[in-house]
Amino acid sequence: MRSGMPKAKPSKVFQGVHARLVFLKEEDEQALLDLMRRFSSAVRFAYQRLLEGQDRKELKREDGPLCTLFGLNTRYADGAIEKAQATLDSAKELGQDPRKVVFGSREVFEQLKRKHLSGKALLALKREWKERRQGLLYSRGDAAKKGNANLRLESRDGALWLRVNLGNGAYVRAQVQTSHPQLKALLQRAYASLPYNVTLRLEDGKVYAHFTWSE
Repeated sequence: MRSGMPKAKPSKVFQGVHARLVFLKEEDEQALLDLMRRFSSAVRFAYQRLLEGQDRKELKREDGPLCTLFGLNTRYADGAIEKAQATLDSAKELGQDPRKVVFGSREVFEQLKRKHLSGKALLALKREWKERRQGLLYSRGDAAKKGNANLRLESRDGALWLRVNLGNGAYVRAQVQTSHPQLKALLQRAYASLPYNVTLRLEDGKVYAHFTWSE
């Protein structure tokens, strides 16, 4: 190796904050759950289109299938493609057949297929399956859009809120509840309009947010 070669940049450190979202209005929570359901369906749709070799740019266009079929804006559509691509890449890395990927956990799917449960245990498993299949929303951070255009942190009335863009010009807000040690670092990013990614997941009937960023 020649001397004077530039040194490789150190790998980025990914930070994260986990929080619970609390809604003041039932209709706001239902509007978000509907968006999560549509986004989750869009991820599965995008996955199949990527398997077919369709172009990512075509998929995320405003008049493309993800926006028109699932009522998403282009940023959510791009997030759905990103999640689909990550699933596809993971399957290939693990040596799995990408055509046989099960969204919502193969383990849960196999348990349901065995039909060996009943009563509360069966209901709990069906609920977990439904939440894993329908309870996802993701938006990548963007410094040009004050940190995150679709899922944005706001400080109001002495509390921390997440403003959710429903994709149709409407917004809902949920209070962010967390005592995570990295919260201060996240707030500093939000106040400085630095990018942060947000993933929402539905677990046991509650919505949780996971904020990540790289330094």
